[in-house]
Amino acid sequence: MKKVNFGVIGSGNVANNYYLPYISKVANLVVVCDKILERAKRSANLWNAKRYCSDPEKVFSAHDVDVVVILTPHNSHAELAVRAAESGKHFILQKPMATNTKDLKGIISAVEKYDVKALIEPSEPFASPIMREIKRLLENGEIGDPCLYMTYIGHSGPIWSDWFFKVEKGGGVIYDLAVYGVADSLYLFGEPYKVNASASIVLRQRCVLRSEEHTMTIAPEYYKKGRPMYYYGMKPSVPVNVTAFDNAVLTLTYDNGLLCTIFANYVTFIRQEMPSIQLYGSKGNVIVINKYRREIKLVKKEEEKSIKVGILRPYYEWSIDHIIECILKDLDPLPSVEWGRKITEILIRANNMSC
Repeated sequence: MKKVNFGVIGSGNVANNYYLPYISKVANLVVVCDKILERAKRSANLWNAKRYCSDPEKVFSAHDVDVVVILTPHNSHAELAVRAAESGKHFILQKPMATNTKDLKGIISAVEKYDVKALIEPSEPFASPIMREIKRLLENGEIGDPCLYMTYIGHSGPIWSDWFFKVEKGGGVIYDLAVYGVADSLYLFGEPYKVNASASIVLRQRCVLRSEEHTMTIAPEYYKKGRPMYYYGMKPSVPVNVTAFDNAVLTLTYDNGLLCTIFANYVTFIRQEMPSIQLYGSKGNVIVINKYRREIKLVKKEEEKSIKVGILRPYYEWSIDHIIECILKDLDPLPSVEWGRKITEILIRANNMSC
């Protein structure tokens, strides 16, 4: 089978921990691009890319690139996605699709005009056997009418770049983390008729690594254990004045009275104690302690049982495989621009509501 050729723009943490290693296994990694040329060079050497650059236009103009993966700060997503479409490149766009309505419409128009395949993250609900099983339980009436859905995602905050904490760069937990709960809710229940949100800044100042420290970690010794590298033992020292939300709660309301409550934060400093997913229905409940494990607990009046699901695959692997399949078989991606539009409109409303 023909191998698809990939170019990757943005070679920071997400690229080197997730996308680049898998692309190098299943496809042709042609070029890696980063505004910091040394990062692009190190990433290209680490994952055996043919070349590297610091100018995205060299990726868009490359005749040997079929797909562009955009893994840059949030406020740059729209411009790069539009350029990819204009250049006739299919693309994977990391979440969020955009941070304002104008940019969102611009991406949609460009994809339609230039007829490229666009896969909009997060694709996690489509990739997750946990989410597929919950959907099956709902469709089969196992828990009756859904009444309350709660999802929680949190950690202590990224330390590899300051833009996560800058509102002007599209940072904050609504676009970075709440997006996953919104995507799950849309996958299970469809679009809500009302969105409410409350968000705050708990820590007004954070510290991140020096740029050169981050660059230095793009090296074989940091990835030899075959697991994500999250700068263990490194002490961030560069102060950042926080202007984007680090703590948020979103509530999606549905016509039937269902409430979906999404907790997202950078203030889970020790470990997460709340279950990843709780779903309460008129005939039973579903509890998922950790959505990255292979177990669902189904609780009903007459029984309580554990349901084992299939092998869990990282969603970025699924996305890469899916865009390859769509190109080779001329299919439309499941996490399409319409999927991204629905998620992004909710995120924009929630973020603006909280400002």
